Amino acid sequence: MNEKAIRILIADSEGSTGDSICVFLKGDVGYEVVGRAADSGECLSMALIKHPDIAIIHSGLKPMSAIEVCEQLSQQSPSTSVIMVLAVGFEENLFHRMMSAGVADFLISPLQRDQTLREIHTVVEKRAARRQSAEGAPRPEEKQKVIAIVGCRGGGGRTTVAVNLSCALAAAAGEGASAGRVALVDTNMPASDVAIFLDVEPRRTLADVLPQGMTVDRDVLESLLEGHSSGVMLLAAAGIGPHEWSYLPRNALISILAQLRSRFPFTVVDLADTVAETSRAVLDFCDDLVLVVGVDLPRLQAARLFLLRLLESNFPNEKVHVVLNDTGPESKNIETAQAEAILEFEVTARLPYDGHLVPAAINLGQPFVLSHPDKPVSRAVRELATKLGEGRLRASSRGRLFKSLGLNRTA
Repeated sequence: MNEKAIRILIADSEGSTGDSICVFLKGDVGYEVVGRAADSGECLSMALIKHPDIAIIHSGLKPMSAIEVCEQLSQQSPSTSVIMVLAVGFEENLFHRMMSAGVADFLISPLQRDQTLREIHTVVEKRAARRQSAEGAPRPEEKQKVIAIVGCRGGGGRTTVAVNLSCALAAAAGEGASAGRVALVDTNMPASDVAIFLDVEPRRTLADVLPQGMTVDRDVLESLLEGHSSGVMLLAAAGIGPHEWSYLPRNALISILAQLRSRFPFTVVDLADTVAETSRAVLDFCDDLVLVVGVDLPRLQAARLFLLRLLESNFPNEKVHVVLNDTGPESKNIETAQAEAILEFEVTARLPYDGHLVPAAINLGQPFVLSHPDKPVSRAVRELATKLGEGRLRASSRGRLFKSLGLNRTA
């Protein structure tokens, strides 16, 4: 028996779901089916005896309803995470009932192999992240940080910086700690661009739950987070297609950020609109503000006006970090010192132009700090992550990051 295998209990009164899952897992030593239950009683008994990592329960389980079984499992076997298998066209209110019952995630039948395995791993990673958070709460010097990424005009690279900075911060957390170390929040309700940059298809977004009047509590929030291989957990605002919301309600967004801050060492917010009241609430809530500025005169002038208004409103000067982004080959004509003179503000970092790598990374959904870590633009983002993470990353994590950058920590 492989002690590191994910131990799975399947509960299905009809048997077809269990048959499909067993076919998916056949021959893969990374999984072990520890039992198959034909009814709710067998499911509860096997869970208490076998202590599986995952219980996959079909919504048609009998005689006790699957929801009732999940409620009992959450109380009697809290170490077991539950995935429920639903039929197509399930009732919308069932989603919140599942979350209240402690269901970690769900699948829609008929099951697909790749999606099933992906969801199993996502649930295992989320559980590991919660355990790590409970066992190793950040020390006072590792205060959790909310970082808002803003831009004054479109095309300046705000989302590119938000995505790659999040991946760099997750990598800096070190092996074994990266999963669930960074939350990335997309506030752009019209379209969730961040998901495209990560090649992630969120199954559920904030736009799906807010119109239903749901409170975004811990359980609902957990169900909305989509894991990425980098260790970043994405909270998407909206998917593709029409929805009822064009903005995130202020109270809902602040509640979400407060919950994320309590769980994640780093929460990065891609702030699409710097004018709305909701955005102002995020700026008041954040620990650091990263202003991404494309290096041309119109964008520099727009950024200067934004900084003037921001500082006139008594926003702490030390929270602001200006990042120049060379969006074209002509950007090199403006030196950093010239940009600082226009902005009347010190520049924290400058990202060099790479007309091949950056567009390809966006189109492929592969953050360049991961796919090409040695490129100059990747090194610049990782150096920015080091500056923003100083004092929050564990010493060993900082050492790994400095080593990967080829920097001397005593320099």
